[in-house]
Amino acid sequence: MPDYFVFGGCLRSELPFPELTETSGRTPDWTLNVARLAPNDGAEILSDASLSRTCHIRISRSDRAFRYSHSCTGTFEVSTDGSHILFDAADGGDLNAARTDFVSRVLLYCVNHGGVTWLHGSAVRIANSAVAFLGPSGAGKSTLALALTRVGAQHICDDTLPVEGGPEPIIWPSDHVIRLHPDSRQHLASEAAAIRRETDGKFVLKQVAVCAEGAAISGAELGTDRTPLGALYLLNPVPMSESSRLTGTGVTRRLLPPRSAVPALMQHIKLGPVIRAEDPAHYMRQLGEIVRSVPVFELRVPRDWAAVDKVVEQLMAWHIGSGAEQETLAFSPLPVPA
Repeated sequence: MPDYFVFGGCLRSELPFPELTETSGRTPDWTLNVARLAPNDGAEILSDASLSRTCHIRISRSDRAFRYSHSCTGTFEVSTDGSHILFDAADGGDLNAARTDFVSRVLLYCVNHGGVTWLHGSAVRIANSAVAFLGPSGAGKSTLALALTRVGAQHICDDTLPVEGGPEPIIWPSDHVIRLHPDSRQHLASEAAAIRRETDGKFVLKQVAVCAEGAAISGAELGTDRTPLGALYLLNPVPMSESSRLTGTGVTRRLLPPRSAVPALMQHIKLGPVIRAEDPAHYMRQLGEIVRSVPVFELRVPRDWAAVDKVVEQLMAWHIGSGAEQETLAFSPLPVPA
């Protein structure tokens, strides 16, 4: 079975993952085998949600295992210690969707160490610290991170943002994959070959292929680099009709106080579908620790490709210019937008 680097560890898998970086000579942290699973009668149902008329997800837990069952892809069963996973594909199921579910949801459950918070975001390294972007799908996280690599930033991760708390929070490496909407691919990665296209329309590309031309990749050797977290940005795209009220660069940022930053960040927890009843309080504590050490900004940017260069220029100036530290001292009294 091939071995892959993912989230700083090693996955040995019978199910191939063409989007992940292969490795050899390492002891696997997780092993994924393909097998038929027996019925899980009597297991505790943690979640049972319909995604559409034909697809639903069920999360269950027994004394010996955790199960993530997707009616349109298959079932993953995770051992109690998180090191062994079995996959039972659904008849006629979408294996590409199963791969995405495994990396972005199931595997996070396996590596969800107490001190790590998994957020829905992308990050780059600027001046030896990580700058991360959070927001819902389509807000521009991947686009902004990739655009920053064109002017010297180092790409760290996309879509899944692992933050280890502590007095100095750090970013873990992710899966070395970038997921782009068609317009972002056209503008920023038209020459890079896509591995596949997801059901949501995004193209899946290897990080090394997208960032190869003149752009650096953080931890590209083996995906093991960890980077101090310097700032978190909550993206708030605005129509061009409103951008005239922004600064001359077309972008503004507003520092959020910790009491507002924590609930705002809670909306971007990555493990929503597999979260347990006891987890929200745990995540609130983790996020509280992070925002005490790292500034969290609302970032208002014009939703216009013509403005991307100015947005990137302003972000680079904030993080390598002399005025960034002074700005972080004053909180805005405005509430966090819904």
